[in-house]
Amino acid sequence: MSVLPPELRDWFAEWKRDNPFSFWVAILLPWLSAVITIGVPATLMTAFPFSDARRVLSLPPEVGAMATRITCKLPSGSYFFGYELVARTETEPLKYFGRVCRDVVKGGWVLMKGDRPSVAAPRTNN
Repeated sequence: MSVLPPELRDWFAEWKRDNPFSFWVAILLPWLSAVITIGVPATLMTAFPFSDARRVLSLPPEVGAMATRITCKLPSGSYFFGYELVARTETEPLKYFGRVCRDVVKGGWVLMKGDRPSVAAPRTNN
């Protein structure tokens, strides 16, 4: 005798007749997506906390982390993990301050102050 309700038994029987690959894709892809979008950033934020970057780089107290970056690109190179930085000012509550990235190879933090790094340089017609 089965403990499953008849509707669930019928659903599993239908999946059994279908391609078994589609069943595992339907089960594993949401889990994989959750791990990539939630688990990886949470693990990296634990391994490389923003408080460590603040202490090492002596950032002012009004500067805070706005978002994380798994791939952190700076003009000096690409790094594995980083934070987008914002500053709280009287005129603008979230003014872009820069980006700080973790250099895993050399074991330190790299700071880029200023404007947001662009994805591609704008084209000029000469």
